[in-house]
Amino acid sequence: MNVDAVVVASGVPGAVDALTPVGGVPMIARSVRALLAGLSTTERSDRVIVVAPAGRRDAIERACAGLPVDVRETVPVAAGRARSGEAHVGQRTTPSPGDGLRDIPHDDPVTILHDAARPLAPPALVAAVLAEAATGCAAVVPVLPLTDTVKLVDPAGIVTATPDRADLRVLQTPQVVRTALLDPAEDPFATILRLAARGHVRHVPGDPAAFPVLTAWDLRLAELLVH
Repeated sequence: MNVDAVVVASGVPGAVDALTPVGGVPMIARSVRALLAGLSTTERSDRVIVVAPAGRRDAIERACAGLPVDVRETVPVAAGRARSGEAHVGQRTTPSPGDGLRDIPHDDPVTILHDAARPLAPPALVAAVLAEAATGCAAVVPVLPLTDTVKLVDPAGIVTATPDRADLRVLQTPQVVRTALLDPAEDPFATILRLAARGHVRHVPGDPAAFPVLTAWDLRLAELLVH
């Protein structure tokens, strides 16, 4: 199974972003290293594509100096094959067992996608999602059980319901998707969400360390964990 490894450094510059250091190392560099470490156990890709906004390309390249990366503005898709495997995936509004797998060989190329905002995701999580992808599913995501109580609130600010959290999960990265299902005009993470809505995405246990570092509080926690 051929693997394209991608780290997405999306968003705009801010107080906490892909270039913010955690333990003295930019988050983008930590995310690339985590992906490479996980891939090293699989005999697959040994290079990472970093997707960054055009205005941040130079800064991202400097942050990743010395790492085997290619910085680009879009996620690569299979030339001439993009979404060719989705003809069967999308033909039913109600999925049935095995839907979406018939036209996708088990050894079809995959793309592993990691969010640069999750710099402490362990390499073992990379290996776990790739191992599940090798069974032939359209996409794989890591998840954690939801432990907080969740409320539904209407536009007026009134609490209207308390959903049962037993079947709710927190979504993480890295995620894996069949490369043939990617569309250059669509956010790759949105592709996986669309497939999930049709019942074509499997999950593996996530890891608490793969939390997103988006705020000053998250950054403090990440700093504590690396020291």
